[in-house]
Amino acid sequence: MKAIFLSFFLFTFIGISGAQVSEMARQMSLGVHNGFRVAIPGASPKLIGQVWKKYTKEYGKLKKNKKADEEYIEAAVIKSIFGSNPMDIYTSIEEGYITAFFDLKTGFLSSSGQPGESMAAKNFMQEFGYEVQREQTRQELSDQEDALKKAEKNLDKLKKDHQGYHKDIDDAKERIKKAEANIVTNEKDQEQARQDIDTQKKKVEEVRIKLDNIGKSK
Repeated sequence: MKAIFLSFFLFTFIGISGAQVSEMARQMSLGVHNGFRVAIPGASPKLIGQVWKKYTKEYGKLKKNKKADEEYIEAAVIKSIFGSNPMDIYTSIEEGYITAFFDLKTGFLSSSGQPGESMAAKNFMQEFGYEVQREQTRQELSDQEDALKKAEKNLDKLKKDHQGYHKDIDDAKERIKKAEANIVTNEKDQEQARQDIDTQKKKVEEVRIKLDNIGKSK
């Protein structure tokens, strides 16, 4: 019972602790500004970037700032955060993390300045974190399904080999049976051959005697 409770506790803790959002001031291309950082354990920068591109596709074109190692969307309108007002969104991605900065043009979004909008931004980023986790799990599921298919394919091969081995045995038994019959026939043929030889020896001897007797009667 304790083991079950511990497993449930660990599962619950992991589920709650994944994709957590925190708010902090960080250095970005436009200076030190307030951002919303999502921790996504085990997520690679490549995966986070791929999911972010899909997640924000409807809000504008994602562009890259290679010098600052950032991506950004200009004049994005996310109604759940800032209504119909456009804002620029900057993101920096690293192993297991993404940080988003929301530039409202009058300043960067923060809980101290815009508490309601900031809570909406946290929810927006939280949902993104979950989407990354979903994609992680989808990939894991795909890997496990591939492993299952490989195992099933291996079993099919083993079954086919098993059938082949039985066929080899059946064929071998048939060959043995045929060989045993051939042995019986061969032994009979040998006996007949010996009889034929004895008969032929007698004929040879008769002809030899006939040869020797030619002219001796005179």
